[in-house]
Amino acid sequence: MEEYLTVETLVVILSAIAALLSFGWAVQWRFYKISKENLISNHNEELKKLENLHQEKFLDLKQEQINAKRDLEDSLRKDYELKSMEVDRKSDIPLIQESKTVYVKYLHIKSEKDEPVYTRYSERLEEDIAVHSEYHYYRFNKYNQKNNAIKLSDRSSGIVDQNILYPWKKLTFTDLPSKKLKGFISQNVDSNDCYFSATTYYNGFCEGNEDIGTKMEMDTLEARIVADFSSIVGLDKLFIKEPDAYKFELDGTRTQLLGLEKMAQGVYHLVAYNLKKDESLFLDFHVDWEYLSK
Repeated sequence: MEEYLTVETLVVILSAIAALLSFGWAVQWRFYKISKENLISNHNEELKKLENLHQEKFLDLKQEQINAKRDLEDSLRKDYELKSMEVDRKSDIPLIQESKTVYVKYLHIKSEKDEPVYTRYSERLEEDIAVHSEYHYYRFNKYNQKNNAIKLSDRSSGIVDQNILYPWKKLTFTDLPSKKLKGFISQNVDSNDCYFSATTYYNGFCEGNEDIGTKMEMDTLEARIVADFSSIVGLDKLFIKEPDAYKFELDGTRTQLLGLEKMAQGVYHLVAYNLKKDESLFLDFHVDWEYLSK
């Protein structure tokens, strides 16, 4: 009887333990399930918050882009309107040459009766040139507007070699004879308010052709010419007397000008104002060719 009670007691105890374990596992499982559901729910809520936040930022960014595009369009439209008004105003303003400056640098002057200073080959003419005289003719033209089209022309009794430096332009010829002209080059330039060219003259300064000049491409407010002989050997005995300055008017009248300035030994400067298109300024030099031939 005592043994039986003991076994029965053990069964009861084990059953109680099993019930407790089952209850604990059930409680633990329910806690795990609730925790999982809460975690998922919280995670989904956080995701939704982030989505809403990014959605708001995306909408803000999109609106900023729309506003920026609208502002740019408004700015471009206003700029276009201003440019159109400016063009309309400029169309009423006559085209003028505000300033023209010519600087002439003489390098060699020698009588053609003597041996040449040196010989050079001309790519344009495809022939050798025996050089007795040489000078560089730099020309700067400044206009009041870019809407223009002019010709840059160089003419000489000798040979001319023209270079258009600004805006850069290679020489173009419409026919072979014009390319082969030794003493004349004329090039069209347009659509700029400034032009700068440099032309080398060979054998153009000789006995009987001792002047240098510049013709106005347009009505000109100010024209300036500088002749520089300072590099010529024997400069102190080169001239018989000081040079004369002239203006050639449209009817061919030659008017002597005062105000020719001697800036240094062999350097002469002349400025004139309010010249008409095709009027010209000239400096006429008086060279002692007998001295050069000695």
